[in-house]
Amino acid sequence: MSAGGQSGCDVLVVGEYYFDLIFRGLPGLPKLGTDLWAREFDWAPGGAYSTALALTRLGSRAGWWCRFGTDIFSLMIVEQASSDGLDGSHFIHVDHPLRRVSAAFSFTQDRGFISYSEYPEPFPVREDLERIRPRVLMLQGLSLDPKWLALIEAARSMGIIVCMDCQNTEATLSTPGMIQILGSVDVFLPNATEACAVTGAGDVESSLGILSQYCRTVVIKCGKDGAIAMRDGTRYRVPALAVEVFDTTGAGDSFNGGFAHGLLTEGDFADALELGVICGSLAVTGYGGRNLPFKVDIDRYRRKRNG
Repeated sequence: MSAGGQSGCDVLVVGEYYFDLIFRGLPGLPKLGTDLWAREFDWAPGGAYSTALALTRLGSRAGWWCRFGTDIFSLMIVEQASSDGLDGSHFIHVDHPLRRVSAAFSFTQDRGFISYSEYPEPFPVREDLERIRPRVLMLQGLSLDPKWLALIEAARSMGIIVCMDCQNTEATLSTPGMIQILGSVDVFLPNATEACAVTGAGDVESSLGILSQYCRTVVIKCGKDGAIAMRDGTRYRVPALAVEVFDTTGAGDSFNGGFAHGLLTEGDFADALELGVICGSLAVTGYGGRNLPFKVDIDRYRRKRNG
């Protein structure tokens, strides 16, 4: 096992890569005994890649804690990361295959995945945080592993802002350790489906209220409806941009990158939330988040919006 250099960063993204195979123009949802033919197909780097790319394009120094193997999927993702200018200082390279693949069936309103992953992703530890010293730790998933909680507590003790996505966890508020993990992070970032599943509530507004009892800042990504949030008892709502939806794969990860960048650069929480929505909205205009904006695009959009 080998790792790259030891450079610091503004945001350390911790999460797996996925090699996304994206099928568009399907006549319906996959069903047993039925062959479906897509009208369009492409591949794109998925998972935490979109978050790291969003941060990089906006001008944040983004580190990505991710492990790669000797398989073709790992090699292609690493090559694409280099082409996109991502910092590979925190990549971990192992001398065996490490395949992580998702087949995405993409529709205008939403998408689904069939995924496969080999080996769990290793967690950073306190010594890694002390060496890297990020300002924000972006956790792309939720885990109840004691090592996950130890990582969060170490980050908080060092003054690092901890943001945590949900990523289709099976845990609910009644699962032992769930309330503790929610109370340990600064920001919880589920999507609407995940928020309702975790809380058992029937709608996102109710889910937001429930989750806010345990976490200081909760942001729920609502797809075509933008995002809603609660921070210290104040509710926020930001609508999505009026864009033509091409592929929703990676929209939530793209939102995370814009939001984390906004936490470090915007003077107001509402502006950080808006930046996340802008990134998530523009991500759906191309395959797998390829249309993520650069800083100049954000500046141009805001000038136009403000007249």
